[in-house]
Amino acid sequence: MKYINYFFYTTISLSFIIGTILFFSFHKMVGKIDKSDIIDKNTSFEPCPSVIYEYYNDGYGYKTERFGFRKIIENPIKNLNFPNFSGLINVRFVINCKNEIGYFRIKTTNQEYKSVQIGNELEYEIVKILKQLTDWNGKNENSYYQIYIKIRNGKVDDIF
Repeated sequence: MKYINYFFYTTISLSFIIGTILFFSFHKMVGKIDKSDIIDKNTSFEPCPSVIYEYYNDGYGYKTERFGFRKIIENPIKNLNFPNFSGLINVRFVINCKNEIGYFRIKTTNQEYKSVQIGNELEYEIVKILKQLTDWNGKNENSYYQIYIKIRNGKVDDIF
């Protein structure tokens, strides 16, 4: 009976320790970025030497939220030409601890959610427009952020 209690308490203790380590290691952390996907490769942007958290953790993002960045980028984005395209453009990037943005990646899907390409020129233009946003709140940490652009019949329908 003595060995069963010892085994039981050891198992419970180890489970708790391993569970705690895993929770705090992976709860908010995001994996490494494949730098071959980055659009703005030739910039000086670097994340700070810490983990990169997801955008929905602890208020990371634009200080005036989506309303604030829409006011700044809506007109320039709407002036872009998306000929014969309907779908979603997902722009994902990193806010570093200095509240700078970079490591832009863009994924585009059509209305059937199949991956499509919009062309490098449009991707560079989108990144150039988004770099006008300067009021970020990285809270002294690295964080991902993403912006969706919804296109319908070549026209910007929504930015969220």
